Amino acid sequence: MKLWTWVKRGSTVSLLALTFAQGGGAAAETAPRSGRYGSLVLAVRGSSVSGVFADVRGGINGMPSFSCIFLLRGTLSGPRAALETWYPGEAERIAGTLTFTAEGAELRLVEDHGGCSMTTGGMVDKPYTLPREVQAGEARPENWRGVGLVTARRAALRTELGQAPRRTPYLVADDAVVVLERREGWVRALYQGGKAPVVGWLPATDLAVEEP
Repeated sequence: MKLWTWVKRGSTVSLLALTFAQGGGAAAETAPRSGRYGSLVLAVRGSSVSGVFADVRGGINGMPSFSCIFLLRGTLSGPRAALETWYPGEAERIAGTLTFTAEGAELRLVEDHGGCSMTTGGMVDKPYTLPREVQAGEARPENWRGVGLVTARRAALRTELGQAPRRTPYLVADDAVVVLERREGWVRALYQGGKAPVVGWLPATDLAVEEP
């Protein structure tokens, strides 16, 4: 808005326009939303957030493969959440913070998980920036119930509940998925790591699932 004021300088009276930016110049807060943020998949429900971070580098032409993989959960206060993060089956918990921004999200940990310094470059000294990716169709975040990480060596994606057909797409250990639906002993999951998103049923025993 503009505020007009009269200023007297000697015998001259002039009119000045003072412009004030609404909001005091502070950046607008971004509402937390489920979605894919680079290597991080997040599910938000109310004041709770859960996610899975999975980034693998190398493994080509004889080079070693390095991975930065962990689950997270936290409680939101505005656009920020205090987190605990861990790898399935391990007792260690590493604290951190997640902040939603206009461009996506920022993740910061008090200590890096094993392999992260060789892939992401670390998340301790400064926030790790994660751009939000636009989803469409069945991948729309409003359909997301939670997240999961494949723990089985190989997990077949089924179009229907029950025995997997002889030829069917499959996921491997440490693949990240979105949980769309749960039935007793089964999880309907969305996998976005290939050339195109794919949806199918997985045995719940093949996954580590985290829901807000």
